[in-house]
Amino acid sequence: MGQGDADLDLLRAAARDFLTGRGAQDSVKELAAMDWTGLLVEEHFGGSGWRPVETTVIAEELGRAQNCSTWFGCVLSAAALTSAPCEVRDRWLPALLDGAATAGCALSGDTVRVARGDAIDVLVTLGDNGIHLFEISEATSRHRDEELLDVTRTAWRVEVGGAPSVPIGGPQRATQLLAMARVLLSADSLGALSATFERLVDYLKERIAFGVPIASFQAVQHRLVDLLVFEAKARAVIMKAARALVADEIADHAIALSAAAHAYVTAKASAAVDECMQLSGGIGFTWEYPLHHELRRVFTNGYLLGTARSSRALLAERSGW
Repeated sequence: MGQGDADLDLLRAAARDFLTGRGAQDSVKELAAMDWTGLLVEEHFGGSGWRPVETTVIAEELGRAQNCSTWFGCVLSAAALTSAPCEVRDRWLPALLDGAATAGCALSGDTVRVARGDAIDVLVTLGDNGIHLFEISEATSRHRDEELLDVTRTAWRVEVGGAPSVPIGGPQRATQLLAMARVLLSADSLGALSATFERLVDYLKERIAFGVPIASFQAVQHRLVDLLVFEAKARAVIMKAARALVADEIADHAIALSAAAHAYVTAKASAAVDECMQLSGGIGFTWEYPLHHELRRVFTNGYLLGTARSSRALLAERSGW
């Protein structure tokens, strides 16, 4: 599929229809059957080709649908495995592409944060020391990360310090995939916010106060416009970063754009969802309301691959500030 707006709109609509019909499932196999785990894998390895833009659209729709599978880790780990030694690649890449195995992706460290770390077979870490693959077993020490809030797509701390690993890529490839990962996380948060905002607008159109819909009040309209502007800005910077990553060779401007997108969305998405909560009135504060899951999701996304502050520092470094 090309990167024209019409093609991307078709992809977005098809993905939304599929995910709506799929419902709340945590299996990655159906997503693999749609070739969504191979979107960043070159065709001669069995994937769809290096497609950052299309992958970003899928990530946004998965965030919108509150997907709780291991797709994020699988799509990035599959891409990382293309540079792995043949025996490692042949063992794990086909399994990730068809959904038979699952993977997590995290920043390098002795103890790493991983979304759905309880449900992964392998862990891929990205950092200045390159890309490393760890096989996860019952003996691997891991526990729920109580500092993060997502209850549907739980975050885990996995201890890999001293554990045997296989180097599967160099620092440059790790930098490229980290940039892609930041864009995908930002798109996931945008999707969650988009769902929240759409539900809010529908609610305010139906909720009556003083004989008229709440949405007709000017003060409310101003706040809704602010949310709409943020959504539009966030999508623009995310898609610009994704398009910059289409090139085979990683460049400073692509890294800077991915850092800018991550910093901007991470810093503001939680506040935007919280604003939706305030505008929802009493129903927005009930624990059963979907908005709370979306708020927890965007908050957690802001800590899985660094913070807004770390992305600002990276942006400054790559921009020569």
